[in-house]
Amino acid sequence: MNSSKLVVTVALFTVLEDFNLSTVPTSVISFGPESDEKFGMGLFVATRRNNQDAMPTVSDKRVLPATDVRPDESIEQAAHRLVGEELGIDTRVRLRQERIFDNPERQIGERVISITYWGFVNLEDIAPVLGGKEQVGLELVNSSDYLNRFENRSDIEEFDGVSRFGLRYSPKERRGHDRLLPADMGSGSILDIDHDEMVFYSWRKLRYAFTGKLDPFRYLSATALPEAFRLSDLRELNDVCRGERSQVDQFRRNILNESSFIAESQVSESRQKRPGKPATLYSLREWADPTKDAKNFAADSD
Repeated sequence: MNSSKLVVTVALFTVLEDFNLSTVPTSVISFGPESDEKFGMGLFVATRRNNQDAMPTVSDKRVLPATDVRPDESIEQAAHRLVGEELGIDTRVRLRQERIFDNPERQIGERVISITYWGFVNLEDIAPVLGGKEQVGLELVNSSDYLNRFENRSDIEEFDGVSRFGLRYSPKERRGHDRLLPADMGSGSILDIDHDEMVFYSWRKLRYAFTGKLDPFRYLSATALPEAFRLSDLRELNDVCRGERSQVDQFRRNILNESSFIAESQVSESRQKRPGKPATLYSLREWADPTKDAKNFAADSD
């Protein structure tokens, strides 16, 4: 076996709703064998068919985007190059390092050490590259429909967040904070190599955006929702990203207070072309809008 190869891999998340599914080519979107196009709101991760020389696949399953780290660049620089140059996403994406995957047997025939980063992009930023180099596509991580299946289970309180890429049990006296990946859940692995695990742990970090007093949009460095949105849209985004259902009244009390990062919008419901009855719309306050906060990209780690 030759010397180890250093690779950077990126789990890039975005949000898509089934009502605007027509804005992207459905041929490069995977919902899973038990789902269909009526998924409500969905959290997706960008995948591609292969990574060419970086980490070629050993099966017909898709993979997360990855690239070799060049001798003249840092690992973080390689991650940004992967997003900007190889995937072709024009907007600046805030990337956070997740962890190192260094199992000597993770890649057949050579030793490959992979440093994983994760980030979030708005749908309009990733839509132009879908179907591009190595057939960039989206794989469903979680959705309204997927959550609804767990909501009706008698053991729903046993879980601390669920997703197609894995779940965690809530710790109790005789059980730790145990995790299950897709292969452990009876559905089989979704992506090749150990990329299911990469998505799982990256998603667990993304959940922090909706924990405590953090403003989720500045944490993600993306607006995620349209300029004006319903409170129910924000709650659904919260639930799908966290992988658990919130209580409607409690969520409303937590969000609509004097220190809220949202305010009633001046945009009318008709401009949003949303189905259903007109509703009160909200927009991000200026201090909470990542597109107006230049300090967001001063540092890429917390």
